Amino acid sequence: MTQHSSGPLQPTNRWSLLAALAAATFVPLLLSAPAEAHMKGMFKTKQEAEQRAAELKCKGAFAMGSLWMPCASEQVLHKALQNE
Repeated sequence: MTQHSSGPLQPTNRWSLLAALAAATFVPLLLSAPAEAHMKGMFKTKQEAEQRAAELKCKGAFAMGSLWMPCASEQVLHKALQNE
């Protein structure tokens, strides 16, 4: 004879619900944090990226897909960010 839980959720359902809640809460944070941090250095226009380059004391902007990043290259950008 199988033993049944007396509560509204069976033990396996409770673990499934807990796993789903954890995934819904933490997975978006894990996936979006690095992307969001990188996106802060990406701009829709070359002019915006060049303005940020001036703040970082570097020159120019470079394309990254359809967006723009400050400084002449990614290597120069990383060096400028270290000096910020």
